[in-house]
Formats: sequence, C-alpha cells, structure tokens
Amino acid sequence: MRELLSQRARGVKRSEIRELLKLTEQPGIVSFAGGLPDPETFPIEEFAEIAQRVIKEDYRKSLQYGTTEGDKRFRQAVIDWLAQDGLPLTLDEVMSTNAAQQGLDLICKVFLDPGDVVYCELPTYLGAIQAFTAYQAEKIGIPIEHDGMNLEVLEERLDEARTAGKRSKLIYLVPNFQNPSGITLGERKRKKLVEIAEKYDLLIIEDDPYGWLRYEGEPIPSIKSYDRYGRVLLLVSFSKLLCPGLRLGVLAASAEVIGEIVKLKQPTDLCTPSFTQSLAYHYLDAYDFRARIQKIKRIYKEKRDAMLEALETYTPEHPEMYWTKPQGGFFVWVTLPAFIDATELWKRALESKVAFVIGTAFFLDGSGKNTLRLSFAEQKPEVIREGIRRLGHTIEEAISASVA
Repeated sequence: MRELLSQRARGVKRSEIRELLKLTEQPGIVSFAGGLPDPETFPIEEFAEIAQRVIKEDYRKSLQYGTTEGDKRFRQAVIDWLAQDGLPLTLDEVMSTNAAQQGLDLICKVFLDPGDVVYCELPTYLGAIQAFTAYQAEKIGIPIEHDGMNLEVLEERLDEARTAGKRSKLIYLVPNFQNPSGITLGERKRKKLVEIAEKYDLLIIEDDPYGWLRYEGEPIPSIKSYDRYGRVLLLVSFSKLLCPGLRLGVLAASAEVIGEIVKLKQPTDLCTPSFTQSLAYHYLDAYDFRARIQKIKRIYKEKRDAMLEALETYTPEHPEMYWTKPQGGFFVWVTLPAFIDATELWKRALESKVAFVIGTAFFLDGSGKNTLRLSFAEQKPEVIREGIRRLGHTIEEAISASVA
C-alpha cells in the first residue's frame, strides 16, 4: 500500500493533539488538552426549533445541492454582521466553507506549489502546519513577542529567501488570542504587516476563530480592514460562536481570489452543505447573535479567570516559569523552567489525572520542549481549579526531582 501513496500523503503525519486526546478520554482525567468549546454554550433549543422549520418549510433549499460559493442568504447575513465591525464586503468577496480549516486547505491548493515558502508564527496553530506540509511548502517560523509576530525578523527572513531564489507566497497568523499562545497582534503591527505583504508581493492568511471572544480590553480592527490591495484572506469560523458540529465558516477575500478558489472547491466537495448554512442563516436572521456572543463571553471569562487564579495559587514559584494572560480566546501558554521536559511532565501529569498539550507540537523548528498549552474552554471553573491543583503538584515534583 505505502508504495502507492503520493509524496504528499507520505509527508503528512497524524495530528499529535488528536492522538493525545484519545489518551485523555480515560475516566477521571481533567483535560486541558483539546481546544473544544463548552457544549453548554451551544444554541440547542434554538437549533431544534430552526431545524424542524427548515426541513419542513425550506426543504427545497436546505436539503438540495447549493452553489459552490454558498447560500446567498447565509453569506449576506455574515456580511451584514461583519459590516458592524467596520468590514464592508460584497457577496462576490465572501464564500462559504466547511469550517475555517477547509478555507485554509483551499487557499493552499490554489496558491502553493511544492517548495513555496510560508511564514508562520512560532509557535503556530497545528492544523496550519499540517495544511502547509500537505502541500509541500517550506515553512519558516517567525518568533512572537508580547504583541505578536516579530516583523523585523519576518523581513530578514523574507530578504534571505529572496536572495536564495526562493518563492515566498503566504504569511499565516492567528491575530487574536492566538492558538496556542493566547497572544494578540498589536494594531501597529497589523498595519505594518499589510505594507510588508505589498512590498514583498505576498498574501496574508488572517485566521480569526477567536476574535469575537474578547473578555477585556478594546477590540483591534482586523488585518483585513487595513487591506487596500486585496492581499488579505480572512477566515471566519462559527465553531466557537455557534457550535463546531456545523463545520461552517466563511472565507473573505477579493473577488478575484474567491473566483480562483471556487474553481478548486468544485472538485473538492461541490458545495458546503446547504442544511448547515440554512440553519446558521435562520439563526442569524431570527436571533440576536451579538447578544449570544456576549453571553458566551461571560461564561468563558469566568473559566479563564479560574485558570489564571489557580495557576497563581497552585503552581510553584520559579524565576523561569511564567504564563500568558490572554484577554480572550481559549488558551493559556505556560513556559516551564528550561530543565523540565514537557513530554516527561505530560506522562507524570497523566498519572495524576490531568492532561495538557505538549508545546513542541506547535513549533516548526522542534523547539518549545519546556512549554505547554492549557485550554480552559470546556471545563467548569471548579474542575479547572482541581485540574490546575493536580498539575501544580506534578510541576513541583518535577522541579524538586531536578534539584535533588
């Protein structure tokens, strides 16, 4: 069988996070591993009512094939929603996708040839690493600072690639409450990034599944809002704002880019499911979506606060140990003392019935061996506190063992 596989398939590995999640399903384990939204935030009653109505009254649209671009009603509802955030778009600049992950895959399919260079944050979203690897791109990691990607290093790497005769194509980043670090890209850097893309003839993939889940501080305009040259491709997901089971998102880009992507989405899946788009459209049409977002923000803020307070209470003090304090999103990023290997810590933690994601999974260069990602989204506050208590004890044991 293996000799029949394409070079692309041979180069792709299973998601380390997905494999780890299987181990965290053991009874009694407090898992901070998966970036899963809390099922109690899903609009269960609303969807139950809408689904019945959609099937009985709207079946000619909801149960039929749709256009590759997507349901016009759904796309227009999304356009109206985004316009309230100062992002004017037209129908030919927005297409529906099977969640943001498909949008990312389609962008790769349209723009990447083997050997093309993609620039990512270091660390970065594992699903993006997998996508770029599948299309045989060269991936270059750019360190992040307290306000996001280091743009000076980015330009240095771009110049190096140009000198070496390489073709740089894409800059990929999660600008708001980044997965995995929780860090947000500053406004100055967002403007500068668009200038860099124009200077070096690049496209920017702005992957923004968490931007509307801000718990404190002032919102920052999207990178797309500064785009005057059609260089920013914005991915929006409804997995966190509605529910991931819909597998629904949109890609916003220039009409020219959307046209090219539609051509390669057609042989991929013909169209995004009409039923899920119809469900989402009727929800956006009948209910106050912004009020819903405010409600789930309060829920996730309480969870974030519980995790940050528990980290302060239960983890040992050490000059080399610290963590991010995200203003939104799902994740806290922990840096351990350099002498602690997070892989070994993970094994010990699992014995103590607590789980996290080892940080190296998010690094292109194999670094980050003393880092880990914690997700506070799925667990209740009291469970978060107990889980961090267990983790703190495990870290304390690891530090003591190293000192002995």
